[in-house]
Amino acid sequence: MGKKEKESDYAVYKIPRELDTEVTKIVGKHGYRSKTEFAKDAIRRLLLEYGGSEESKR
Repeated sequence: MGKKEKESDYAVYKIPRELDTEVTKIVGKHGYRSKTEFAKDAIRRLLLEYGGSEESKR
């Protein structure tokens, strides 16, 4: 990551515990290092599918 990131560079989302449990099961099995990495990848993929921003292509 090129620039130094600050806490204010992030947004916080809440998801139901049920979804969190499912994500936890998937993370290690599919090469993700963390639930955050999984969530960012999922969001980027949907943004690309829906014609999202250039930021989602990173």
